[in-house]
Amino acid sequence: MLDIRLNGQSLRDILTSPPRIHDQANGVCRVLEFEVAYSDKLVNFLGQPVELWYNGERWFFGFMLRRGKTIDHRVIFKAYDPLFYFKRTPDDYYIKNQTATQGFRYLAEQVGVKVQKLEDTGAVFTALYYSNSTPDKIVVDLMARTYKANGRKFWFRYNPGVKDEGLYLFERKVPAKIWAFTVGVNLTSAAIEESVEETCPVIKLVNRETGKTVYEVDNEALQQYGHQIHFEEVDKDKADTMEAYAKELLAKLSVVNTTMDIEGINPDRTMPQFYSGDAIYVEEELTGIIGGFYIRNVTHTFASDNLVTVSVEITEAPDIPEIQYQEANTEITELADGTSGKRKSRGKKADKETDTNTGVQESPGYSAEMQKQIEKYGIKKGGSN
Repeated sequence: MLDIRLNGQSLRDILTSPPRIHDQANGVCRVLEFEVAYSDKLVNFLGQPVELWYNGERWFFGFMLRRGKTIDHRVIFKAYDPLFYFKRTPDDYYIKNQTATQGFRYLAEQVGVKVQKLEDTGAVFTALYYSNSTPDKIVVDLMARTYKANGRKFWFRYNPGVKDEGLYLFERKVPAKIWAFTVGVNLTSAAIEESVEETCPVIKLVNRETGKTVYEVDNEALQQYGHQIHFEEVDKDKADTMEAYAKELLAKLSVVNTTMDIEGINPDRTMPQFYSGDAIYVEEELTGIIGGFYIRNVTHTFASDNLVTVSVEITEAPDIPEIQYQEANTEITELADGTSGKRKSRGKKADKETDTNTGVQESPGYSAEMQKQIEKYGIKKGGSN
Protein backbone atom coordinates (compact mmCIF):
# COMPACT_ATOMS: atom_id res chain seq x y z
CA MET A 1 0.00 0.00 0.00
CA LEU A 2 1.16 3.51 -0.84
CA ASP A 3 1.06 6.26 1.76
CA ILE A 4 2.64 9.68 2.23
CA ARG A 5 2.87 10.99 5.76
CA LEU A 6 3.43 14.66 6.47
CA ASN A 7 4.48 15.12 10.09
CA GLY A 8 2.66 11.87 10.88
CA GLN A 9 -0.53 12.79 8.98
CA SER A 10 -1.54 10.28 6.31
CA LEU A 11 -2.25 11.95 2.96
CA ARG A 12 -3.22 8.76 1.15
CA ASP A 13 -6.91 9.64 0.77
CA ILE A 14 -6.31 13.11 -0.68
CA LEU A 15 -3.49 12.40 -3.16
CA THR A 16 -4.49 13.77 -6.58
CA SER A 17 -1.67 12.39 -8.75
CA PRO A 18 1.09 9.78 -8.57
CA PRO A 19 3.97 10.87 -6.29
CA ARG A 20 7.46 10.91 -7.80
CA ILE A 21 10.91 10.41 -6.29
CA HIS A 22 13.79 11.90 -8.28
CA ASP A 23 17.41 10.90 -7.76
CA GLN A 24 20.04 12.65 -9.89
CA ALA A 25 23.76 11.96 -9.71
CA ASN A 26 24.60 15.67 -9.58
CA GLY A 27 21.67 16.59 -7.35
CA VAL A 28 23.26 15.57 -4.00
CA CYS A 29 19.89 14.72 -2.44
CA ARG A 30 16.74 12.89 -3.51
CA VAL A 31 13.53 14.84 -4.09
CA LEU A 32 9.90 13.84 -3.53
CA GLU A 33 7.10 15.66 -5.39
CA PHE A 34 3.41 15.09 -4.69
CA GLU A 35 0.01 16.80 -4.86
CA VAL A 36 -3.06 16.61 -2.63
CA ALA A 37 -6.56 18.06 -2.63
CA TYR A 38 -6.94 21.11 -0.40
CA SER A 39 -8.37 20.36 3.05
CA ASP A 40 -9.05 22.66 6.00
CA LYS A 41 -8.03 19.82 8.29
CA LEU A 42 -4.59 19.48 6.75
CA VAL A 43 -1.98 21.07 9.00
CA ASN A 44 1.21 21.54 7.05
CA PHE A 45 4.21 23.61 8.02
CA LEU A 46 7.30 24.25 5.96
CA GLY A 47 10.12 22.18 7.40
CA GLN A 48 7.97 19.26 8.56
CA PRO A 49 9.18 15.67 8.06
CA VAL A 50 7.78 13.75 5.08
CA GLU A 51 7.77 9.99 4.55
CA LEU A 52 6.72 7.87 1.58
CA TRP A 53 5.77 4.32 2.51
CA TYR A 54 5.28 1.59 -0.07
CA ASN A 55 4.26 -1.97 0.78
CA GLY A 56 5.46 -1.72 4.36
CA GLU A 57 8.82 -0.06 3.67
CA ARG A 58 9.85 3.57 3.86
CA TRP A 59 11.12 4.60 0.43
CA PHE A 60 11.67 8.28 1.24
CA PHE A 61 12.42 10.38 4.29
CA GLY A 62 13.03 14.11 4.19
CA PHE A 63 11.58 17.53 4.88
CA MET A 64 8.91 19.56 3.14
CA LEU A 65 10.65 22.72 1.96
CA ARG A 66 8.32 23.97 -0.78
CA ARG A 67 4.54 24.29 -0.92
CA GLY A 68 2.17 25.82 -3.44
CA LYS A 69 -1.58 26.18 -3.95
CA THR A 70 -3.54 26.30 -7.21
CA ILE A 71 -6.89 27.74 -8.25
CA ASP A 72 -8.32 24.24 -8.68
CA HIS A 73 -7.82 23.45 -4.96
CA ARG A 74 -4.62 21.47 -5.22
CA VAL A 75 -1.70 21.76 -2.82
CA ILE A 76 1.69 20.93 -4.33
CA PHE A 77 4.57 19.82 -2.11
CA LYS A 78 8.27 19.31 -2.65
CA ALA A 79 10.45 17.54 -0.08
CA TYR A 80 14.19 16.87 0.05
CA ASP A 81 16.11 14.20 1.91
CA PRO A 82 18.58 15.30 4.65
CA LEU A 83 21.53 15.61 2.23
CA PHE A 84 19.87 18.83 1.05
CA TYR A 85 21.58 20.53 3.99
CA PHE A 86 24.97 19.65 2.53
CA LYS A 87 24.20 22.35 -0.05
CA ARG A 88 23.03 24.92 2.49
CA THR A 89 25.83 25.04 5.08
CA PRO A 90 28.81 26.94 3.65
CA ASP A 91 31.67 27.43 6.08
CA ASP A 92 35.42 26.99 6.49
CA TYR A 93 36.25 23.27 6.73
CA TYR A 94 39.67 21.79 7.52
CA ILE A 95 40.57 18.13 6.96
CA LYS A 96 43.99 17.12 8.27
CA ASN A 97 45.62 13.67 8.03
CA GLN A 98 42.28 12.07 7.26
CA THR A 99 40.75 9.83 4.63
CA ALA A 100 37.65 10.73 2.65
CA THR A 101 35.78 8.42 5.02
CA GLN A 102 36.80 10.51 8.01
CA GLY A 103 36.09 13.67 6.04
CA PHE A 104 32.55 12.49 5.30
CA ARG A 105 31.96 11.78 8.99
CA TYR A 106 33.35 15.16 10.02
CA LEU A 107 31.18 17.03 7.52
CA ALA A 108 28.06 15.07 8.47
CA GLU A 109 28.63 15.98 12.11
CA GLN A 110 29.07 19.66 11.25
CA VAL A 111 25.87 19.74 9.18
CA GLY A 112 23.81 17.48 11.43
CA VAL A 113 23.25 14.52 9.10
CA LYS A 114 22.87 11.02 10.52
CA VAL A 115 25.63 8.58 9.52
CA GLN A 116 24.89 4.89 8.97
CA LYS A 117 27.85 3.26 7.20
CA LEU A 118 30.98 4.73 5.62
CA GLU A 119 33.38 2.37 3.85
CA ASP A 120 37.13 2.88 4.21
CA THR A 121 38.42 4.86 1.22
CA GLY A 122 42.08 4.22 2.02
CA ALA A 123 43.92 7.32 0.79
CA VAL A 124 45.00 9.78 3.50
CA PHE A 125 45.21 13.53 2.79
CA THR A 126 47.78 15.53 4.72
CA ALA A 127 45.91 18.82 4.80
CA LEU A 128 42.91 20.17 2.91
CA TYR A 129 41.47 23.57 3.76
CA TYR A 130 38.14 24.50 2.19
CA SER A 131 37.41 28.19 2.63
CA ASN A 132 33.78 29.33 2.36
CA SER A 133 32.80 25.99 0.84
CA THR A 134 29.74 23.75 0.94
CA PRO A 135 29.89 20.09 2.04
CA ASP A 136 28.15 18.87 -1.14
CA LYS A 137 31.12 20.00 -3.22
CA ILE A 138 33.69 19.00 -0.61
CA VAL A 139 32.55 15.36 -0.54
CA VAL A 140 32.78 15.21 -4.34
CA ASP A 141 36.25 16.73 -4.12
CA LEU A 142 37.28 14.10 -1.56
CA MET A 143 36.03 11.26 -3.76
CA ALA A 144 37.85 12.72 -6.78
CA ARG A 145 41.11 13.00 -4.83
CA THR A 146 40.66 9.43 -3.60
CA TYR A 147 40.26 8.19 -7.17
CA LYS A 148 43.36 10.12 -8.21
CA ALA A 149 45.33 8.64 -5.29
CA ASN A 150 44.36 4.96 -5.49
CA GLY A 151 42.02 4.49 -8.47
CA ARG A 152 39.02 3.51 -6.33
CA LYS A 153 35.59 4.94 -7.16
CA PHE A 154 33.18 5.80 -4.36
CA TRP A 155 29.69 7.24 -4.16
CA PHE A 156 27.23 8.18 -1.44
CA ARG A 157 23.52 8.34 -0.66
CA TYR A 158 21.06 8.77 2.20
CA ASN A 159 19.16 5.57 2.94
CA PRO A 160 15.53 6.27 3.98
CA GLY A 161 14.84 2.90 5.64
CA VAL A 162 13.73 2.95 9.27
CA LYS A 163 16.26 0.38 10.49
CA ASP A 164 19.18 1.49 8.33
CA GLU A 165 18.49 5.20 7.89
CA GLY A 166 21.46 7.45 7.35
CA LEU A 167 24.40 8.44 5.17
CA TYR A 168 26.18 5.69 3.26
CA LEU A 169 29.55 5.91 1.51
CA PHE A 170 30.34 2.90 -0.66
CA GLU A 171 32.75 1.72 -3.34
CA ARG A 172 31.23 1.44 -6.80
CA LYS A 173 31.56 -2.19 -7.80
CA VAL A 174 29.40 -4.36 -10.03
CA PRO A 175 27.68 -6.88 -7.73
CA ALA A 176 27.56 -10.57 -8.56
CA LYS A 177 23.84 -10.29 -9.35
CA ILE A 178 22.06 -7.23 -10.76
CA TRP A 179 18.47 -6.55 -11.72
CA ALA A 180 17.67 -6.82 -15.43
CA PHE A 181 15.30 -4.84 -17.68
CA THR A 182 14.26 -6.83 -20.76
CA VAL A 183 11.61 -6.50 -23.48
CA GLY A 184 8.43 -8.40 -22.76
CA VAL A 185 9.14 -8.56 -19.05
CA ASN A 186 9.65 -5.16 -17.44
CA LEU A 187 11.24 -2.92 -20.11
CA THR A 188 8.66 -0.66 -21.78
CA SER A 189 10.84 1.87 -23.60
CA ALA A 190 14.45 2.50 -24.61
CA ALA A 191 16.15 5.32 -26.49
CA ILE A 192 19.70 6.28 -27.39
CA GLU A 193 20.98 9.61 -28.72
CA GLU A 194 24.43 10.62 -29.93
CA SER A 195 25.56 14.22 -30.34
CA VAL A 196 28.68 16.17 -31.25
CA GLU A 197 27.03 19.55 -30.70
CA GLU A 198 29.29 20.20 -27.71
CA THR A 199 32.27 18.13 -28.83
CA CYS A 200 35.50 20.15 -28.88
CA PRO A 201 38.44 18.68 -30.84
CA VAL A 202 40.57 21.75 -30.03
CA ILE A 203 41.58 22.90 -26.56
CA LYS A 204 43.15 26.33 -26.09
CA LEU A 205 44.41 27.52 -22.71
CA VAL A 206 45.72 31.04 -22.18
CA ASN A 207 47.55 32.60 -19.25
CA ARG A 208 47.10 36.37 -19.56
CA GLU A 209 49.74 37.20 -16.96
CA THR A 210 52.57 35.17 -18.47
CA GLY A 211 51.41 35.18 -22.09
CA LYS A 212 51.65 31.40 -22.26
CA THR A 213 49.31 29.60 -24.66
CA VAL A 214 48.77 25.84 -24.88
CA TYR A 215 46.95 23.92 -27.63
CA GLU A 216 45.82 20.30 -27.69
CA VAL A 217 44.15 18.92 -30.83
CA ASP A 218 42.42 15.65 -31.68
CA ASN A 219 43.13 15.55 -35.42
CA GLU A 220 40.70 12.74 -36.20
CA ALA A 221 37.82 14.36 -34.32
CA LEU A 222 38.66 17.74 -35.86
CA GLN A 223 38.39 16.35 -39.39
CA GLN A 224 35.23 14.41 -38.63
CA TYR A 225 33.25 16.89 -36.50
CA GLY A 226 34.62 20.26 -37.59
CA HIS A 227 36.39 23.17 -35.96
CA GLN A 228 35.05 23.58 -32.41
CA ILE A 229 37.19 25.07 -29.65
CA HIS A 230 37.15 24.98 -25.89
CA PHE A 231 38.83 28.20 -24.73
CA GLU A 232 39.82 28.79 -21.13
CA GLU A 233 41.88 31.33 -19.19
CA VAL A 234 44.07 30.00 -16.39
CA ASP A 235 45.94 31.90 -13.68
CA LYS A 236 49.70 32.02 -13.25
CA ASP A 237 49.67 29.44 -10.46
CA LYS A 238 48.62 26.80 -13.01
CA ALA A 239 51.17 27.77 -15.65
CA ASP A 240 53.31 24.70 -14.96
CA THR A 241 50.39 22.29 -15.35
CA MET A 242 48.68 23.78 -18.41
CA GLU A 243 49.84 20.99 -20.74
CA ALA A 244 48.51 18.23 -18.50
CA TYR A 245 45.26 20.10 -17.94
CA ALA A 246 44.80 20.60 -21.69
CA LYS A 247 45.27 16.86 -22.32
CA GLU A 248 42.75 16.09 -19.59
CA LEU A 249 40.19 18.45 -21.14
CA LEU A 250 40.74 17.05 -24.62
CA ALA A 251 40.14 13.48 -23.46
CA LYS A 252 36.86 14.57 -21.91
CA LEU A 253 35.57 17.03 -24.53
CA SER A 254 36.60 15.50 -27.86
CA VAL A 255 34.28 12.50 -27.61
CA VAL A 256 30.76 11.86 -28.87
CA ASN A 257 28.18 12.55 -26.17
CA THR A 258 25.86 9.56 -25.79
CA THR A 259 22.61 9.59 -23.82
CA MET A 260 20.72 6.39 -23.05
CA ASP A 261 17.31 6.31 -21.41
CA ILE A 262 15.03 3.44 -20.50
CA GLU A 263 11.63 3.08 -18.89
CA GLY A 264 10.30 0.07 -17.07
CA ILE A 265 7.73 -1.22 -14.64
CA ASN A 266 8.06 -2.65 -11.16
CA PRO A 267 4.78 -4.45 -10.38
CA ASP A 268 4.01 -5.81 -6.92
CA ARG A 269 7.40 -4.61 -5.68
CA THR A 270 9.19 -7.30 -7.66
CA MET A 271 12.35 -5.20 -7.61
CA PRO A 272 13.76 -2.93 -4.91
CA GLN A 273 14.11 0.82 -5.12
CA PHE A 274 16.91 2.03 -7.42
CA TYR A 275 19.38 4.83 -6.71
CA SER A 276 21.83 6.83 -8.80
CA GLY A 277 25.05 4.83 -8.88
CA ASP A 278 23.33 1.42 -8.93
CA ALA A 279 24.25 -1.14 -11.60
CA ILE A 280 21.55 -2.73 -13.80
CA TYR A 281 21.40 -4.96 -16.88
CA VAL A 282 19.44 -3.84 -19.98
CA GLU A 283 18.67 -5.79 -23.14
CA GLU A 284 17.01 -4.03 -26.10
CA GLU A 285 18.21 -5.06 -29.57
CA LEU A 286 16.77 -2.26 -31.74
CA THR A 287 18.65 0.51 -29.92
CA GLY A 288 21.64 -1.71 -29.23
CA ILE A 289 21.41 -1.03 -25.50
CA ILE A 290 22.61 -4.40 -24.29
CA GLY A 291 24.76 -5.12 -21.26
CA GLY A 292 25.53 -3.82 -17.80
CA PHE A 293 25.11 -0.12 -17.09
CA TYR A 294 25.19 2.34 -14.21
CA ILE A 295 22.26 4.55 -13.23
CA ARG A 296 22.97 8.26 -13.56
CA ASN A 297 19.46 9.59 -12.91
CA VAL A 298 16.29 7.76 -11.90
CA THR A 299 12.66 8.68 -11.22
CA HIS A 300 10.16 6.39 -9.50
CA THR A 301 6.49 7.17 -10.19
CA PHE A 302 3.99 5.49 -7.87
CA ALA A 303 1.12 4.75 -10.24
CA SER A 304 -0.87 2.64 -7.76
CA ASP A 305 -0.56 0.44 -4.70
CA ASN A 306 0.83 -2.32 -6.90
CA LEU A 307 2.73 -0.56 -9.66
CA VAL A 308 5.79 1.69 -9.79
CA THR A 309 7.11 2.94 -13.12
CA VAL A 310 10.82 3.64 -13.43
CA SER A 311 12.52 6.17 -15.75
CA VAL A 312 16.29 5.82 -15.88
CA GLU A 313 19.21 7.55 -17.57
CA ILE A 314 22.09 5.09 -17.79
CA THR A 315 25.80 5.26 -18.55
CA GLU A 316 28.33 2.60 -19.51
CA ALA A 317 30.78 3.55 -16.77
CA PRO A 318 30.29 5.16 -13.38
CA ASP A 319 30.83 8.90 -13.38
CA ILE A 320 34.23 9.84 -12.00
CA PRO A 321 33.94 12.79 -9.58
CA GLU A 322 35.99 15.84 -10.52
CA ILE A 323 38.13 17.84 -8.12
CA GLN A 324 36.05 20.83 -7.03
CA TYR A 325 38.69 22.92 -5.25
CA GLN A 326 42.07 22.92 -7.01
CA GLU A 327 43.66 25.06 -4.29
CA ALA A 328 42.30 23.19 -1.28
CA ASN A 329 45.71 21.79 -0.38
CA THR A 330 47.63 25.02 -0.92
CA GLU A 331 45.45 27.58 0.85
CA ILE A 332 45.92 26.21 4.36
CA THR A 333 45.71 28.98 6.93
CA GLU A 334 44.75 29.07 10.57
CA LEU A 335 41.29 30.49 11.09
CA ALA A 336 41.00 33.71 13.04
CA ASP A 337 39.34 31.98 15.99
CA GLY A 338 41.79 29.08 15.97
CA THR A 339 39.08 26.47 15.42
CA SER A 340 40.55 25.05 12.18
CA GLY A 341 37.21 25.00 10.43
CA LYS A 342 34.88 23.97 13.25
CA ARG A 343 31.58 25.80 13.35
CA LYS A 344 31.19 28.38 16.11
CA SER A 345 28.03 28.74 18.15
CA ARG A 346 26.42 32.03 17.29
CA GLY A 347 23.84 31.93 20.07
CA LYS A 348 21.16 33.41 17.82
CA LYS A 349 17.55 32.82 18.79
CA ALA A 350 14.94 32.14 16.12
CA ASP A 351 11.88 34.35 15.81
CA LYS A 352 8.79 32.44 16.79
CA GLU A 353 6.31 31.96 13.95
CA THR A 354 2.85 33.31 14.69
CA ASP A 355 1.02 32.16 11.54
CA THR A 356 -0.70 28.85 12.30
CA ASN A 357 -0.52 27.69 8.68
CA THR A 358 3.13 28.37 7.88
CA GLY A 359 6.52 28.28 9.55
CA VAL A 360 8.30 25.77 11.76
CA GLN A 361 6.24 23.00 13.32
CA GLU A 362 6.08 22.69 17.10
CA SER A 363 7.64 19.21 17.12
CA PRO A 364 10.59 19.17 14.70
CA GLY A 365 11.22 15.82 13.04
CA TYR A 366 14.96 16.32 12.73
CA SER A 367 17.47 13.66 13.67
CA ALA A 368 19.45 13.84 16.89
CA GLU A 369 22.45 14.88 14.79
CA MET A 370 20.58 17.81 13.26
CA GLN A 371 19.05 18.80 16.60
CA LYS A 372 22.54 18.96 18.09
CA GLN A 373 23.52 21.53 15.47
CA ILE A 374 20.31 23.51 15.98
CA GLU A 375 20.96 23.74 19.72
CA LYS A 376 24.25 25.53 19.01
CA TYR A 377 22.15 28.57 18.21
CA GLY A 378 20.35 28.53 21.55
CA ILE A 379 17.23 26.72 20.29
CA LYS A 380 16.17 23.70 22.30
CA LYS A 381 14.07 20.77 21.08
CA GLY A 382 10.46 21.74 20.55
CA GLY A 383 11.33 25.32 19.58
CA SER A 384 11.87 26.75 23.09
CA ASN A 385 14.66 29.24 23.68
